[in-house]
Amino acid sequence: CTMGLLPETRNVIQLGFGFFFTFLAFNSQGFIEEPVIQSTEGINSGAGYYSLAIIYFVLTFANFVAAPIVDIISAKWAMVVGGICYAVFLAGFLFLNEIYLYISSAVLGFGAAIIWTGQGTYLSKNCTEHTSGRNSAMLWAMLQGSLVGGGIFLFGTFQASGTTDSIAPKTVKIIYSVFTALSLLGVAILAFLPSPPAHLSSTPTGEKLDYKELIMSTFKLMFTKNMLLLAIAFAYTGIELSFWTGIYPSCVSFTTALGSNTNSLVALNAILSGLGQCIAGGLFGVLASKTAKLGRYMIVLMGGLIHLLAFALVFPSDANLNKTDGSGFIKPRVAIALVIGFLLGFGDACWNTQIYSHLVANYPKQSSQAFALYKFYQVNTI
Repeated sequence: CTMGLLPETRNVIQLGFGFFFTFLAFNSQGFIEEPVIQSTEGINSGAGYYSLAIIYFVLTFANFVAAPIVDIISAKWAMVVGGICYAVFLAGFLFLNEIYLYISSAVLGFGAAIIWTGQGTYLSKNCTEHTSGRNSAMLWAMLQGSLVGGGIFLFGTFQASGTTDSIAPKTVKIIYSVFTALSLLGVAILAFLPSPPAHLSSTPTGEKLDYKELIMSTFKLMFTKNMLLLAIAFAYTGIELSFWTGIYPSCVSFTTALGSNTNSLVALNAILSGLGQCIAGGLFGVLASKTAKLGRYMIVLMGGLIHLLAFALVFPSDANLNKTDGSGFIKPRVAIALVIGFLLGFGDACWNTQIYSHLVANYPKQSSQAFALYKFYQVNTI
């Protein structure tokens, strides 16, 4: 079905499939990681949060060496190495051990830095100024569509196993065996990515930088006026990312007023969040010629207003820490919980598709550095 497409469009689609399978595994497990840990004997109940702290601590500093690594081994192989790091982390839940969890979290932090920087670099080399918005939105929709697939898988597994409160060790092994296999499938797809078209990816003679110059160029770009302004938007995406992928799913899982089968509700929330992402990605990708008339600023503003509504529906809540029968300003209801998930996903896509498009269009010669800084500011607010 891709035979009639331009080579660069086919490349972006293949890139999307590679990330779809990798993050079908990783993003979906993020919704249940803390409940799984709390269901496992001998593991610190807060180990999931410590794991996230290690991931983002390492990721913060790894972003500064990501651009040189991507330049040296190429964007494709950087993504392959990064994908393997994700598989190493997921495999650890088959024999959950606190020490391995923390070590693999550090490995994942490094892998995340190079896989995301590699993705941005490869995407940039397959885009023009006119296709950056469409390709960015299309890639984002495919990536976040993984939440829908992962949510359906989790919901079906929980229903079949009769999971209501704690997750049985047998169910955990089934889930993480599938997730590990899917992440390796994503690695295989990335390993067979074609080279970007020569007319889009060629670099003029004399622009090749050495390792030290690449690191310094990242710092120089960091302190430019435009990048300092963009840092505010980057930082916000980190705040809302930590909320909708970590805090809010825990709130749903630990709110007893939502019923006894909250783990299945978490899976449904993942599906709705993914649908929000996909619909927004479709609007700004497939219908880019129409929605582009709104302008990037209006789309970002719309995403911000949608998030404000979602946050207001959640506030206040302490359910991300322990099980509670309390409620916020609005009494917890399943329908409202799922609407919030959709709004969080849609708003997140509004921000990220426009950031991707802006970086691809405005930093074609410094894509590795630009996307590394994007992740640097993002993870420093998580």
